[in-house]
Amino acid sequence: MNDVILYVAEDFGIDLTALDPVEAGADRAAQTFRGRSDDAAYAVKWSSGGSAAGLMLPSRLADHGARSVAAPVRTRDGHLWAIREGRRLSVTPWVGDRKGIDDGLRAGQWRALGALLAQTHALPLTDDLAAVLPVADHTWHLAKARTVDALLGATAAPDATAAAVQRLWLEHADQIQAVAALIEQLAPKVTPTTVCHTDPHLGNVLAAPGHVWLIDWDDAALSTPEHDLMFVLGGAYGDEHIGDQQRTWFFQGYGTASPDPSRLAYWRGARGLDDIASLAEEAFTPGTLDDAGRSAALRMMADQLTPTSLIALALG
Repeated sequence: MNDVILYVAEDFGIDLTALDPVEAGADRAAQTFRGRSDDAAYAVKWSSGGSAAGLMLPSRLADHGARSVAAPVRTRDGHLWAIREGRRLSVTPWVGDRKGIDDGLRAGQWRALGALLAQTHALPLTDDLAAVLPVADHTWHLAKARTVDALLGATAAPDATAAAVQRLWLEHADQIQAVAALIEQLAPKVTPTTVCHTDPHLGNVLAAPGHVWLIDWDDAALSTPEHDLMFVLGGAYGDEHIGDQQRTWFFQGYGTASPDPSRLAYWRGARGLDDIASLAEEAFTPGTLDDAGRSAALRMMADQLTPTSLIALALG
């Protein structure tokens, strides 16, 4: 961590007095820290994953007047990140600790989140953004599911948790195969032309009285609005805090929307398939997580197979 403190001082001109590692989601290619100077706190990220769009988009949105993003601090020479040991080092103001998934959002916060996603979807696709934004599709999700299906079908369960994963997967094999077939069938109807966050669930929303921030733009991509809107329309993380009233507040900020049913089903199916496969792999394989983490992954896997899950909603 001393190296990171030195790099932040040299590259960003910020003298950190403390640097603490934080648990920051599923990006295993990144180290994330909370840094403190004498008068401010920062999120410091050192990553070999994601794309540069994760820093460019919040900066571009802030330039367009968006209040619900934290724009990266620029380096001494005006860049959004520095390269250290082959990885991107970035510094962003620390904007809060309470996640929206923990206690929901208030009316004004929902409106602000809706307004931010509307601004995101309206961003023009400039040449510099087009150069770094990946084009979202289902191919990685489908390949992941097939890999996990082969693993679970050919490998003896090493312990009780792994055996429970196998049973759950096999019990829902028809549903998993059906959603895989569905997204391949719907893919020709999906043409990504819109700048999207692609992961705006409430775990990526930070809230404070009178304010809200959408964070973790590392998976931003060229997609369709449904890729973001599905997290409000039902079946996604934090759904326990999203009912008709919350959706009304969100669309008061977002504006009029007419989600296309085919595109909505496509993104729900692709995300649901990715979630269940990733969770199954983590829970099945000893050493990937500790025992508590594997048990939690198994519980979340089961949640992705309920009648209100993304997969179920995709299949209609």
